[in-house]
Amino acid sequence: MTAAADPRPSTVHDAGAADASPPYPSRPYAWYVVGVLTLAYAISLLDRWILSLLVGPVKAHFQVSDSQMGLLMGFWFAVFYVTMGLPFGWLADRYSRKTIAGLAMLFWCSMTAFCGLAKSFAQLSAARLGIGLGEAALSPSASSIIADSFPRERQNSALTFYNMGISMGMGFAYLIGGLIVAWMTTQPPVVLPVAGQLETWQVVFLAAGAPGILVAILVLLTVREPARRERLARSAEEASIGRCLAFVKSRRGAFAPLLIGMGASPLMGYAWQWLPTMFDRVWAWKAPQFSFAYGCVLLVCGPLGAILGGTLASRWYKAGNKDGPYRAALIGMVITTISSAVLPLMPSPELAVAMLVPASISGAAGASCGAAAAVFMTPGEFRAQVSSMYTLTINGIGLIFGPTSVGLFNDHVFTAPDGVRWSLVVVVAVACGLLTLYLASGRRAYREAVESLEAAQRPAAAN
Repeated sequence: MTAAADPRPSTVHDAGAADASPPYPSRPYAWYVVGVLTLAYAISLLDRWILSLLVGPVKAHFQVSDSQMGLLMGFWFAVFYVTMGLPFGWLADRYSRKTIAGLAMLFWCSMTAFCGLAKSFAQLSAARLGIGLGEAALSPSASSIIADSFPRERQNSALTFYNMGISMGMGFAYLIGGLIVAWMTTQPPVVLPVAGQLETWQVVFLAAGAPGILVAILVLLTVREPARRERLARSAEEASIGRCLAFVKSRRGAFAPLLIGMGASPLMGYAWQWLPTMFDRVWAWKAPQFSFAYGCVLLVCGPLGAILGGTLASRWYKAGNKDGPYRAALIGMVITTISSAVLPLMPSPELAVAMLVPASISGAAGASCGAAAAVFMTPGEFRAQVSSMYTLTINGIGLIFGPTSVGLFNDHVFTAPDGVRWSLVVVVAVACGLLTLYLASGRRAYREAVESLEAAQRPAAAN
């Protein structure tokens, strides 16, 4: 195999001097970019998760089953979110990443608002498809921008901060969504031209879609495209999808456990879309009551977990542990799996909410460090594509099997009113437990992959 065809990061490229020459953005501006993109990510999670608060009214409005609602929360969103990640990553590795992210945000926020205007379950499903299509473009572009805005020793902290948007978005979805639901029940019906009178759940969707349009404009107008760094390929042709797949294959001992094992995080998270329903059916906690409690937990514990995970990953790396982000992700997933499996078995809603605290802290740490770990062992020309593969794989596992499997168990196995708690226990304990065990098997291979990448980059840095 010739050097030009070798997918492994072992070639010394002739662009090393070019990679080293552009200065990094100023630290305040770089962190501003991280902040804006984190806000965009949070809004994507808000638009993705707001449906979980509306299961009851949407189900009643369209006269559908728990299984169909599970498909709406998971599969219909996942179709494009999973399949379009890699093409968007390929585009982001070649063209303006901030433009791709900004335009995609405008699109998915419009689709979120359209959910509130849907006249049929088919139209609502189509809108969920559109949300998934738009959101598929964000993280590949954003992760690549952030990685190229910071020196290597600061990338873990910046990337894990960005992934804090997961818990922030979920927190806003529950807190703000719950407040809107509670407020709308005291207001006269909303009547719009053409659309006519709207139900409360429809207004919630319209309200959720609006803020993202403003943030999209902010991304397009204020974020600058950074220089691409730490590239090992000599040309765009060498950074093709085929070569990216070959690179991943050459490091499959690290990539396979990471990409598949971290599927435990979204599987658990998306299964938790049934938590509002569980609290309602088991303890008669209505959406506003649960969403306020859970939203507060997420907004406090989520950022805390992401910051803790990023800090630990960076410290371990600086201490010579090349698997720092991987180690932090693994520890986070072990704790989250155990606490999440126990949560539905709590004898009271207050104790169940208390169990959300360790689950949310460790879950945010694991999720943020897992995403950072994928980017951290990847050369610059493949970062957006690898980020999209990571997103594709873990969310494909989570979205397809998480909410849908819980809905199926509700309809066919645990059919009692409180059966949803047992559905959650089975899905989390079995599926997430097995995935976390597989994640644990990849630590050594990951450490070797990082060491290999850094060894290949040293000659280029010296040029």
